[in-house]
Amino acid sequence: MNKNLYIYKIYSLLGILISSLHAQTFVDSINHQSYTRYFRVHLPLGYNPSFYYPLVLNYHGYTSNALQQELYTGMSTLADEQNFIVVYPDGIANSWNVGFLPQPYFSGIDDVGFTNTLLDTLIARYSIDTSKVYACGMSNGGYMSYRLACELSHRITAIASVTGLMTDSTSYYCNPPRSVPVLQIHGTADPIVNYNGIPGSLSVNETLTFWANHNSCGNTTTTINISNNNTNDFSTVEQIDYTGCSSCGWIRFFKIQGGGHTWPDGAVDIPSYGPTNRDINATREIWSFFQMHSMPCYVSIKEEFTEQIKIFPNPASEIIQVHSEYPIERITLMDMSGKCLLQSSTNELHVANLQSGIYLLSIVTIHSNYTVRWIKSP
Repeated sequence: MNKNLYIYKIYSLLGILISSLHAQTFVDSINHQSYTRYFRVHLPLGYNPSFYYPLVLNYHGYTSNALQQELYTGMSTLADEQNFIVVYPDGIANSWNVGFLPQPYFSGIDDVGFTNTLLDTLIARYSIDTSKVYACGMSNGGYMSYRLACELSHRITAIASVTGLMTDSTSYYCNPPRSVPVLQIHGTADPIVNYNGIPGSLSVNETLTFWANHNSCGNTTTTINISNNNTNDFSTVEQIDYTGCSSCGWIRFFKIQGGGHTWPDGAVDIPSYGPTNRDINATREIWSFFQMHSMPCYVSIKEEFTEQIKIFPNPASEIIQVHSEYPIERITLMDMSGKCLLQSSTNELHVANLQSGIYLLSIVTIHSNYTVRWIKSP
């Protein structure tokens, strides 16, 4: 699956693109099982350990690696702009164990356990908002994201897969205890991971149906035709949203009509893998989807946690006070894009200097994480 992914042309760009990588991108490692496991860490410009940042795990495709995934997706540049941490893990033998059998290079590799240990390490070393931990990937990495949604749903807030689906074994054993937001991006002319499925794998429709059932979405969808701004990419895009999902289980699908086994608006074209769509940017669409979700999930003002959490006044003009049944560890006030504006380790936030509008308020107690919408009055 996914042989020689990204190899075509990518090395010819390394000399150009490597100079654009910032000093806060570096290689780190941990030991897991009997292996030394490597990963690339990108801290956003102006990283401040006194703030807590969303984290995106970005998994490469089969035969690719962490550096190529960073360059191909351009996610580090977006992380600087949007203020989140992105980590690119490296798979053993340039692959992820997602349940394809028989494949000897997957034998005994515990990539779910590696990810779990990696998260422990990253949270210990960096300031990470554990209510906003996301996973995405390309092809084999997308398959890996689905496996994490199944087996680490208590840590992974939402996932996105580009050209990757679910293996038969992943779907057979998948029964996460919560609804997981899912974004799928897939081309109808994918020559590697066929839109209608490959041996040992579900099709696109079967994968989406699996999660629609799990997230109680029903069959109702809405479709938006994305403007065909680039008529030279031999493809068009439909955005399909499942509208009946549980409040925490939103599903979105970008159907790339005529698209290949490629990352939309990726750094290079890979002709042997089909057209690269240029009407959307997969990296931006993934982050746009992720930042709408936190753990457990967003709730409206009218759904404030009257038994466990009280926020007053709401709206407020100068000071917010939060009373909780359990001790408060951290209060974070964010704009609607998820950017951190204020933080406090007490039960008060001073908001007099904020402009009027709607904000997000994240409250972390010793037992739970909550995110609510909050209004700043004039």
